[in-house]
Amino acid sequence: MSTHSELTSSKAKSRRMARRRLLTGAGATGAAAVAAQLAAPGASAATRRTDLFHYWETQQRSLGYSQGVRVDDTVWISGTAALDREFTPVSPGDLPDQMAFVYRRIRESLAKYGLDFRHVVRENMYVTDMPALVEALPYRRGVYGAGPFPTSTTVQVNQLLVPGLMIEIEVTACRALP
Repeated sequence: MSTHSELTSSKAKSRRMARRRLLTGAGATGAAAVAAQLAAPGASAATRRTDLFHYWETQQRSLGYSQGVRVDDTVWISGTAALDREFTPVSPGDLPDQMAFVYRRIRESLAKYGLDFRHVVRENMYVTDMPALVEALPYRRGVYGAGPFPTSTTVQVNQLLVPGLMIEIEVTACRALP
């Protein structure tokens, strides 16, 4: 009879071997079978992914990204900036106006998945002017109302994708929340 540590060691070795086969392309099991072996115990091998191309579909496809991706109960919304349908900055240099525009676009993207800001569990903000953000934070607080509030990270950057943009926000949401 095997001990617990022997079984644990054997499982770890099996996962390392499967990972090696996946990375090197070796083995007759195929990538799908190897990926299933790497999945957490009890995880479904039939995970579903739904991509969202919304608002800037032409630019998203040409740049190679999705506005949103849903895998099972988790939804990731790409960094959203204040860009109009022609990919031109809205209210260049005006962080409060850009923030309001960005949250409207995020609200629309979440709604495509049947979600709203109550489902957001993570928010990352990238800004070019931290003092301007501090002045605009009451608007952000209003987006989440009385909560629940997401975890949050804010980073100041030198520049965003297009000159004139001052803020970009990305969120992660969970469909399993009420």
